[in-house]
Amino acid sequence: MPVPCPCCKASNDTGPACRRCKADLSLLFAVEAERSSLVAAARAFAAESRFSESLAALDRAAQLRHGPDVPRMRAAVLLLARNFPAALSAYDELANGSGGRGGRGA
Repeated sequence: MPVPCPCCKASNDTGPACRRCKADLSLLFAVEAERSSLVAAARAFAAESRFSESLAALDRAAQLRHGPDVPRMRAAVLLLARNFPAALSAYDELANGSGGRGGRGA
């Protein structure tokens, strides 16, 4: 995932310095690497049917940076865990781009 520079807003695929203004982006790249690691761990936990650990890893990843991959994966993990009401709620949140259930006519 490209990291936007907080100083000049340039998109950066490699670091640790911004390609345009040379600002130090090493902490931002470290956060992104940690988030990617947590999402990968969540996938591995889900594959091993360790759903609570998978959801915990996804929660931590969402704290680091919001993105559509985490809610999508959360809905899938909840389905695998057979928590259908929570999976539907997570899907609705993803579909609506909000926290509500308005998209399903409920």
